[in-house]
Amino acid sequence: VELRARSISADRWRLSVPGFIRAADLQRRGDKLFFGWGRATRLWSGRGVFIGFLAIFALAFARELTGVPANAEEIGMVVGAVVLWLAIIWFIASALRRHPARVLLLRKFNERHLSEPLERMLASELRPYGHIATLSDKHIRRERFGWLQMALLSLGNPLAALWFVIGLPIRFVWRLFDRSAMGPAVVLNARDYRNLAQRLRDRIGLNVQTALVSKEAFMVCTSDAWWRMVVQLFMDSSDAIVVDLSQVTQGTAWELDVIATERAAPRCVFVALWGKLEEAEAALRERGISAVVHHYAPDGEIQRRGVFRAAMLAAMRATHHVPA
Repeated sequence: VELRARSISADRWRLSVPGFIRAADLQRRGDKLFFGWGRATRLWSGRGVFIGFLAIFALAFARELTGVPANAEEIGMVVGAVVLWLAIIWFIASALRRHPARVLLLRKFNERHLSEPLERMLASELRPYGHIATLSDKHIRRERFGWLQMALLSLGNPLAALWFVIGLPIRFVWRLFDRSAMGPAVVLNARDYRNLAQRLRDRIGLNVQTALVSKEAFMVCTSDAWWRMVVQLFMDSSDAIVVDLSQVTQGTAWELDVIATERAAPRCVFVALWGKLEEAEAALRERGISAVVHHYAPDGEIQRRGVFRAAMLAAMRATHHVPA
């Protein structure tokens, strides 16, 4: 707003941050970058940890009901060791993921009847790709009561207690100077904007946040004065752009206009909730964009998943100028 009032173009402040995928990666591995052995390792080690904890609780429950079996302690130690190793494998596979995609999700804000199905779709269909970035929405689930969970964990774990006591004030002081670090990013001024761009380079940090902190997406909270600059940053820096056209409002229309003006439609995948398909297709036709709109159900399941995944891969190929 301030720049427009002074008749100054914002283009000179546009930033583009390279992602973690290269053209050669897409040519060599394609969809296996996101649905190959790496995802299988993260998925099954995580499930193994969950099953192991269930087994430990089942042993403790059986102990209370039937007494202590002769080999109960040995069984508990074996299960505990397996759970620990699986947790280490899961964390390493998540934190050291080499080629996560950066995907920008554009959609209508603060509409519960749209945000809840979209959240389910995001979790089941988009999350395997890597770092899903979107602007903050009060109805999209984020980290809830994380500080309370850590406090409760600290009661029985000296290391967690030490981190809680030391880490909480460090995080508070750090975010005074960099509101994009150690939690949801906040962009309210030029320094925040530069810090956000710098944070996008932190592959391991974003991997850890995606795995441990952010439930569904890397959320960015911004203001009316800065949201367009933030969206432009992610458009210029993402491997693919997913545009939800379930409800086209003024903000969504501006985003579509930018996509049409910059001829970025090949880098985009357009989606819409069931029953919203005609409105979505009309919005694209108005801007001369010829593209398929993929629709998803209220439970988040994308229809014709194979076609959708092929479209995601095609959008990334277009970004990196990889021939089909």
